[in-house]
Amino acid sequence: MNLSWQSIRFRLSVQYSALVFGLGGALLGLVYLAIQSGLSSQEMMTHLWEGRVVTLDGGAEVVLPHYSESEVQAIESIYNQIVLDEVARFTIMAIVILFLLSLIVGWVMSGRVLKPVGEITSVAREIQASDLSRRIALEGPDDELKRLADTFDEMLQRLDTAFASQRQLMADTSHDLRTPLTVIRSNIELVADDPAAGVAEWREAGDVIRRNAERMSEMIAGLLATARMQTGQAKSVQVDLAALVEGKVADFAPVAAQRDLTIVARSEPVAALGVEVALDRALANLIENALKVAPRGSVVNVGSGVSEGWAWIGVSDVGPGLPAEPGDRVGLGLSIVTQVAESHGGSLGTFPGSDGRGTTMVVWIPAESETTTPPPGFSPFTDI
Repeated sequence: MNLSWQSIRFRLSVQYSALVFGLGGALLGLVYLAIQSGLSSQEMMTHLWEGRVVTLDGGAEVVLPHYSESEVQAIESIYNQIVLDEVARFTIMAIVILFLLSLIVGWVMSGRVLKPVGEITSVAREIQASDLSRRIALEGPDDELKRLADTFDEMLQRLDTAFASQRQLMADTSHDLRTPLTVIRSNIELVADDPAAGVAEWREAGDVIRRNAERMSEMIAGLLATARMQTGQAKSVQVDLAALVEGKVADFAPVAAQRDLTIVARSEPVAALGVEVALDRALANLIENALKVAPRGSVVNVGSGVSEGWAWIGVSDVGPGLPAEPGDRVGLGLSIVTQVAESHGGSLGTFPGSDGRGTTMVVWIPAESETTTPPPGFSPFTDI
């Protein structure tokens, strides 16, 4: 029980008590004044100086004594004072009792009002950064405290999602960076331990090391772009998503041709506020993943557009699709894409092909700052 004068419950108790005590005291004061006014204005016991005869219960008759008007007024004054003194005494007792009752009522009522706040505080104290699965789930009427608890639960959900995304990104980063490092170390050790290794072997090892170093450089560039977005260091500008798509399609056309694939731009003119280098990295990752899994002779579609207030860029292929199990890794590339989408206030949407083959990956970005609806739950390529 917190009895500190700085606590909200103490202050609410004082406010409730002051209100109840003030109203009750004012009511008792008005009653006292009304009695005083009535006693002072009425004409009492005027029969005392009329010499009236009163018949008692036994039949005897008693003649009341005759009093003068001044004597009657004196008796009335004494009588009125006695009545007022009694009323004042009971009024003071009632005020003291009312004050104590108002404190008790105020304390109990403020405790009931602040009980949801205590539940919110208890859950918030138990929550740790490593476990954001707890929810308040406050029950009761849809009042301000219920809405506060629901808002807090929504914030926890967003934080839980963000932390899970960060953990996934770290896991994918450590895994994907370990692979090229292992390849580099293995090739160096292989050539260094071979006394017969000549220039050709060292050159071959150098080519392998260069390719893996370039791969690591691209990964780090993607991570840096994501980090700048999350720390607010990157500047958002109006990005022409159609031009971005057409530029990336032109960049990857030779790579697609080497793999006997056709890459096609299917863009609608649309501009959205974002960080161009981050969106460029995200789209490049999606295209690279599609080119890796798409079967020879197939078409990889890259597009952009706007739907239901959301701008989008995406890639569609007819490959084997993403892993069906939630725990399967999707790689650092998609983790970076997810981070880029969420940094722009959007999300990464995944839509499997209708025949069970292929996947459409879409980065949703708010087309307008006041967009409050969630991203569409369908593949936007069907609308082009």
